[in-house]
Amino acid sequence: MKSILNKINIGKAFVGLFASVALLSSCENKEQNYIGEFSPYIAIEDIRALYRGSEVKLTSEKISNAKKIYGVVVSDHSDSNLPEDIVIIQQDKRNRTRGIAFKMLNAASYLPGDSLVINIADKSLNKDGFLYLDGISESDIEKVSSGNKFTVRNTNAGTLNAKPNEFESTIIKIVGGEMYPRPTAQETLTGSKTMINGADTVNIVTLASATFANEILPRNINVTGIPLGTKSENYKFDIFPRHLKDIEDISDPEVPEYIGSNPLIITGFLNDPNGGDGNYEYIQLKANVDINFNEVPFSLVLSTNAGAATPNPGAAPGAGWATGGGRTYKFNITEGAVKKGDYFYVGGHQRRINGPNSTSINSANWARYIQYSNTAGDGLGNASSGLLPNSGNAGGMAVFIGVNVTEKSVPIDVVWFGGNSNTTIVDVENEKGYRISNNDHYRITNTDDSSLQPFFSMGTNTYRIPHITPTDLGAFVKLGGVFNTTKRQWTTPRGYTFTTLTKASVLSEIESGDGTTIQED
Repeated sequence: MKSILNKINIGKAFVGLFASVALLSSCENKEQNYIGEFSPYIAIEDIRALYRGSEVKLTSEKISNAKKIYGVVVSDHSDSNLPEDIVIIQQDKRNRTRGIAFKMLNAASYLPGDSLVINIADKSLNKDGFLYLDGISESDIEKVSSGNKFTVRNTNAGTLNAKPNEFESTIIKIVGGEMYPRPTAQETLTGSKTMINGADTVNIVTLASATFANEILPRNINVTGIPLGTKSENYKFDIFPRHLKDIEDISDPEVPEYIGSNPLIITGFLNDPNGGDGNYEYIQLKANVDINFNEVPFSLVLSTNAGAATPNPGAAPGAGWATGGGRTYKFNITEGAVKKGDYFYVGGHQRRINGPNSTSINSANWARYIQYSNTAGDGLGNASSGLLPNSGNAGGMAVFIGVNVTEKSVPIDVVWFGGNSNTTIVDVENEKGYRISNNDHYRITNTDDSSLQPFFSMGTNTYRIPHITPTDLGAFVKLGGVFNTTKRQWTTPRGYTFTTLTKASVLSEIESGDGTTIQED
């Protein structure tokens, strides 16, 4: 009998347990209708998601019984270039960085690096160009510590404008911007200035109250600051630099006369090394004059036009070489030197002749190399597993004097290879595309009828080196011709020679022999 009673009690216990689980599950399912966690804290990301175009009262029901948010202050009022009643905090949570502003008196008393816990129960979420929390008082804020570090993320104008909730009210840096229109000689920073970066724009805002408002506006800048949504008609982000040092002048220096025309030429490339391409692609160049890159900077831009590469606006080519994103990637050449007649290289940081486990050629003159599989380009381009195509649509490479490449920039040398599709390559009607130089295969003006043809695949500018097949052979493409260094022009146009490399190949195989470029005086 006792045994039977025990079994009945155990059975009742299991029934009770299942009932409890079912009830808990029901509660959890109900809670999934709301944003938040079973915690006194709610993520900034979840708070931002509550806004649907009108003011939101942060009731207990709306924020799943949470009461607080936390974050590190990134706003800085010391140089007076933020709205005076705004504090901005940034939070790293769920492997993501998000931020939000809140309005309050004495905003300047909260310093960058202050870690705050803020009571938001029954406060308001509203928008005035940017999202902010209203109704916060000093009694709602607990300062936990000071001097904390925070993340500064690199991004570009296109990504920033496309993903407002990811970047608004955080610290970001944009590398490589051109002010438009071109600043006048004594134009100052004061006001809202349009900056072109890649294929998009943002506004750089300097308040009249800022201590650096009367500083001269540079032509080209890197900018660090806090992006806040805008009320301007173009709906582009306003970026507020906190200090003068947040605006870095990267305007190119005047080019010395001795540099002349065609100071550098492209003489070869490895777009499809044997094995994985990531960090193993490279470009070979040759100098036609002695150059110190510390004094005269250059840049190399690579382009891929695969259908999956973004941005992909149908037939429109974006901003040509300055498109950025998944289409163009820039290497700034700003250090080191090269002698007339010498080869040098730009490309992946592995610096091997033919992909993984091949001969190291790091002893060659590498003017710039980047671990591009997880590193963005120098002002243009997202991290990528491959910068040049191995098949399909055309890919290209272009050399520029200076590091500031815009839609209007004209390169000093250009090479194109690959398929014949013009998707994303050129839009003649709207005058958009990849600009070319006057070299051995391309002319900005048609020699037959003197018409302008400034873009690749326009008019007579159709020369393409074919893709080598099959892929993954590890073929270095030698671009052999004869260049006169006195006249600074090609005596014999460049052809192409596919030189299949092995893992044991050495540097001399791509710098000498048949198919290499010859210089003559």
